[in-house]
Amino acid sequence: MSRRVASGAVLGAALLVAACGGSSDGDSSGANPTNDPSATFATVPADTPSDTVAPTDTESTVTELATPTTIPLEPSGNIDLPTASPEELATGPSTTVPTGPLPIPAVALVEVAQFDSPVELTTRPDDVRSFVVEQGGRILAVDDLSADIVLDIGGLITADGEQGLLGAAFDPAADRAYVHYSNRSGDTVLDEYAIDPVTAIFDLASRREVLSVEQPFANHNGGELTFGPDGFLYLGLGDGGAANDPDRNSLALSSRLGKVLRIDPQPTANASFAIPPDNPFVDVEGADPAIWALGLRNPWKFSFDSLTGDLWIADVGQGDVEEIDFAPAINGLGAGKGLSFGWSAFEGSDRFNTDQDEIGHTAPVVEYSHDDGDCSVSGGAVYRGDVVADLFGWYVYGDFCSGRIWGYDPTSQPGAPIIVELAELGQLAAIAVGGEGDLFAVSTAGTVSRFAPA
Repeated sequence: MSRRVASGAVLGAALLVAACGGSSDGDSSGANPTNDPSATFATVPADTPSDTVAPTDTESTVTELATPTTIPLEPSGNIDLPTASPEELATGPSTTVPTGPLPIPAVALVEVAQFDSPVELTTRPDDVRSFVVEQGGRILAVDDLSADIVLDIGGLITADGEQGLLGAAFDPAADRAYVHYSNRSGDTVLDEYAIDPVTAIFDLASRREVLSVEQPFANHNGGELTFGPDGFLYLGLGDGGAANDPDRNSLALSSRLGKVLRIDPQPTANASFAIPPDNPFVDVEGADPAIWALGLRNPWKFSFDSLTGDLWIADVGQGDVEEIDFAPAINGLGAGKGLSFGWSAFEGSDRFNTDQDEIGHTAPVVEYSHDDGDCSVSGGAVYRGDVVADLFGWYVYGDFCSGRIWGYDPTSQPGAPIIVELAELGQLAAIAVGGEGDLFAVSTAGTVSRFAPA
C-alpha cells in the first residue's frame, strides 16, 4: 500500500483554480496506482485547520487602476544579453538538446505517499531524499522508508486559496535553506534558515528575513523558489492578483510583481541580500535591479534543465490560454536574462491589454485553451533520469483542473509542437525532480506519485 504521511482537510483544493482566469471544478479522481504492498511506511501527524474555506474564483472587478511607472524595456548597455532569437539559440551549437523527434514514452504513476495539501517537491544537494512542501507550513524529508518533518512554520503563514508555504530551496554551497510563503498579512516573504548538515532540520531560531513583497490581492503569488545553475537564487512572483493585470505590474520594471527575481541571498553591509552585478536591469534608471525576467502572470512553477541549463516556465493564464515559456541557456548559463514573456500585452499568443506595448516579447513554445476542462497549467521539468528511458529529454507538465499530464518534445520544430498525453492526476500542483533524479507528480488532494515505466 502507499505510505500515508498525513491526512485531513485539503487546504489547497482550489489553489490553482483561483489562479486561472475561468472557474472550474478540480477533479480529484486522478490515476493513483499503489506502490509495492510490502513497503514500510511512516505516519506523521499534522495539525490541519478545521475552518479553511476553499476560495471562490478570485477574478474580481477592479474599479480603480493603479498607475505605477512603466519603464521602457531597455536593459543597460553594458550587459551581455543574447543577440539571437530564442528559436535560433535553441537550435544553435550552444545547447545540448539532441535532434529529434524523441521516442514516444509510456509511463505509469505510482503513488508513494500522501501528505496535507502538498504543493511542491524539491531536492537538497548530496541528499537522496526528496523534500515535500505542504501549503500549511511544513516541509518533510521523504525516502522509501521514512518521512521526517524538518520544518513547521504554520504559525507564521496564511494558508488559504493560493496563499501558504509555496516553495523551498536548499543552498548548494552551505547548510542553509530558503522558504517562500504568504505571511499573516498575505504578503510574500522569503526567509533564510540554518539547517542541520546531516538531518536537514531547520533551526527555527536562525530565521532571517531576506526580502518581502507587498501583495495587493490574495491570488497570483507565484510559487517557485530555486537555485539556478549559476548558484544564485531565483524567485517567481505573479502580477499581484485580481484579473487583467489591473495595476499593470507585469511589464513595469519598477515592480517585482509579474517577474522572476534573481538574487544572491547573502546579506551585505547595507542590505539583507545582494544583487548579482550581471542582472539585466542593474543600471536601468528606476528599475528594480533584482528583476531577471518579466511579463509573467503567475509563474507558479519553473525549472532549469539539469543538463542544458535551459529555463522552462509554466505561466498560468487568464480566461482562455495557458502557456509554457522557454528560454535557452548559453553554455549552461543565462537562461531568461532580460526576457519579457508578454503578459499582459498578450495572453499566450493572443493580444490582451492593448495599452501595453506588444513589441519585444518572447512567445510561448506551447499553449493550450481552456477547452475540455483545462484551466490552469502546472509545470514542469525536463526528465534526465534513467528509470523511464523513453521519457529522457521530455518536458513534462499538466493541468490542475483536468488533471491531464503531457510531455512536450523540445526537439519539436517551431510552430509544430510534439505533445503526448502521459497520465492523469487530479488537482495537479507540480511536476518535479526528486532526490535520486526520479520524476514526481504532486497533487494538492494529498498524493505524491512517482513516474515509472508503463
